[in-house]
Amino acid sequence: MSSSLPGISCLVFSEEMESTQNTAKALAEEGAENGTLVWARKQKAGRGRMERTWESPDGGLYFSLILRPRLSPKVLAKLSLKTAEAVSTALLKTSSIETKIKPPNDIYAKEKEVWKKISGILIEAAGNESRLFWLVIGIGVNVNNRPQLESATSLKVLTGKDWELKKVLSQILEEMAKWD
Repeated sequence: MSSSLPGISCLVFSEEMESTQNTAKALAEEGAENGTLVWARKQKAGRGRMERTWESPDGGLYFSLILRPRLSPKVLAKLSLKTAEAVSTALLKTSSIETKIKPPNDIYAKEKEVWKKISGILIEAAGNESRLFWLVIGIGVNVNNRPQLESATSLKVLTGKDWELKKVLSQILEEMAKWD
């Protein structure tokens, strides 16, 4: 399936899947093309770094992007921060909310003078010491959901309105497409 999303060559969409990250990794191993996006409205087993779970109810934005960059594995740490900057900028442009990055992979937004997590990033790759074969960037953003954790927030909680998920996704992808 093709896509009109910025920088996306192929879109794999599902109302619900176990994990966009696991699906994207399997597709990357099978040879999925650069720019393949795996997007689900809900995940049963969303995850973050160190196998932490990521609550993924309906209303959030959950996706994983397959890239086949010509990069050294040494740049992976910088790529996590670059991705966080892209998400942070996209959220500011979309909703005007103030965000900050908690390295290496979290984005926080201020709710009633308290910084709370609004987004997380997971990057996984395969390659050797000199080059990457594929890279999967997984991003979860609390958009229209109401997180159960006291330490988390969402765009809806912060603004009091519903957001179009595709609009938020498009803005994030647009920011990522600016990478050199």
